[in-house]
Amino acid sequence: MGSNTDESSSVIDSGVVLEDRLQGKSLEHVQTSFVAPSSATPSENEWLLLGKLDYLWVQYYTPIICSFPASQFGFGSAAAVVERLRGSLADALVLFYPLAGRVVTSDGPPRIRCNDAGAVFTEASVDVELVDLKMDDFQPQPLLSGMAAAGFKYYPALPTVEGGLPALVVQVTHFKCGGITLAVNWAHGVADGRSGLHFMKSWSEIGRGMEVSLLPYHRRDLIQPRNPPVSTNPFKPVTVSPGAEIALSNTTTENGNSDSKESVANSGIGSEARGSGRTSTAEETKKKSHITPKAIELTKNDIASLKTHALEQNPSMHLSRADCVSTHLWRTIIKARNLPGNAVTRLWVHVEGRKMLNLPPGYFGNVIGMMTVITTAKELRDNPFASTAKIIHSSVGAITGEWFQDLVDFVQLMTPGASLTGKYAPKPAGEVAVSYLIHFPFYELDFGFGTPAHAMRNTMGAWDGLNFILPSSCGPENMLLLANLDQDVLNRFVAMVHDIPE
Repeated sequence: MGSNTDESSSVIDSGVVLEDRLQGKSLEHVQTSFVAPSSATPSENEWLLLGKLDYLWVQYYTPIICSFPASQFGFGSAAAVVERLRGSLADALVLFYPLAGRVVTSDGPPRIRCNDAGAVFTEASVDVELVDLKMDDFQPQPLLSGMAAAGFKYYPALPTVEGGLPALVVQVTHFKCGGITLAVNWAHGVADGRSGLHFMKSWSEIGRGMEVSLLPYHRRDLIQPRNPPVSTNPFKPVTVSPGAEIALSNTTTENGNSDSKESVANSGIGSEARGSGRTSTAEETKKKSHITPKAIELTKNDIASLKTHALEQNPSMHLSRADCVSTHLWRTIIKARNLPGNAVTRLWVHVEGRKMLNLPPGYFGNVIGMMTVITTAKELRDNPFASTAKIIHSSVGAITGEWFQDLVDFVQLMTPGASLTGKYAPKPAGEVAVSYLIHFPFYELDFGFGTPAHAMRNTMGAWDGLNFILPSSCGPENMLLLANLDQDVLNRFVAMVHDIPE
């Protein structure tokens, strides 16, 4: 792949509305190439079948962006930066060889061809200062992701590429001040967030001349369905409130059907909450309603106040910070959407399951489940904060190794278009999801020129109501919320999110 400035820099917004902090400037000097492992992958490892839990995420990419100001870290010339990153990436791909391959979904089950085709690596520059990105309020920057240069101009619509899609896409963008952003996007079917950050941390360790602290484990056959698989739907909500049962019953009665016909492909759950379904086309990506992402700092005091408020209502409860934050986000988003009281709303919380399935710590792949709770907008608004927090806490606690095994069996038996939740399928306006990345090593990514000033999930293809909780650049007691909401809803949400419930 060579230089193609016009095509590579004219990325569409992928349904995202963002303030233009690049001042209308396009990327310049765009050069795209491939980085292969520094040592060849053994031929016996050429084909790697995706595991059952990988199937849920095979249509998506996980985007990360980090900023490194030159004034703070002083890492020398731009050429030296790129040389260090490319060289250490090539060495890291020896260990993480699936990321140097291609994801193949045609003519057989989804699989990775570990053929050392290489990660897509783009180097570009932009004629603005890094401070123009407003470092005190750093926000996602899809233009800097490298996805357009790699051929994903209409992501989340996926291109058709002979030989399969690249498992890893990287872009280094140089700013006038000498600072850079590093964007990394990996195929979600290849790695979940924990595995993706495991790779990035290992890459950074190699960049510093260190030994990798945790080796990856590529035996995806450790996750297998029972023989025979047990026909259980793990996505049935752990808790359904009385009001929601009535509302859902009325809906299905009116439709003359006791089971929702909404399918994996057509439900309003959104890409990364439901994690399955057909790929959007480029035309659908252009036409879909625009979502506005917003990174919002949740301070130590905000979080402590939420927990204090819950414990004041019920001092005997044991609640985590995540329980309280999830409750607050769910309530606030539903209030901001102005839903009628009888509207059904569902919360999805992503749960990681390596320990529950007794997998090696370095297991490289996807081990994510989704817990659901359903209620009505009125019950959510009117019930005590502590009651909702307790339900969320109990529901997350109900996710066990057996639940994950049920999920594996469910995927084994699942047919395209199958219903995820049967009758438990609210309209899209009622959907909210929270994914916690708070313990991932974003701020340990030192490639030899210091840790990032900011490191966060970038945003492309997110759906209305999908929220990520990330580590904050301000320290471990804060959290960074990345919300993805309709613009009007977001404006109301931002006005309310720092209000502690009474």
